[in-house]
Amino acid sequence: MSILKCPTCNQVPRRSLPQNNRLHLLFDAISRKVVADDKLLHHAMWWKTVMKDRWLGYNETVASNGKVIYSLRGTADLTIEELNNFMERVERYAAKHGIYLQD
Repeated sequence: MSILKCPTCNQVPRRSLPQNNRLHLLFDAISRKVVADDKLLHHAMWWKTVMKDRWLGYNETVASNGKVIYSLRGTADLTIEELNNFMERVERYAAKHGIYLQD
């Protein structure tokens, strides 16, 4: 089996596009059905940010002046296994709210 590389940067992708597409379908379904703790419906990117904060955490970068800068970890930087773990948590959250995707 050959591994496909990006035609632009020639790097092996860290996660698969089907994984990413499924994750975005989950966030879209959650955004349409789940009322958040603030009693509001929120868009899919809001849910993605909240769940990345909850389950992926932050990267720490030390600036030249010594200040530590925190940035939310992105799903694009995850390995296939890391994205699977994140997706499992999102899917469990969705299932608690009656949301299931077809395989």
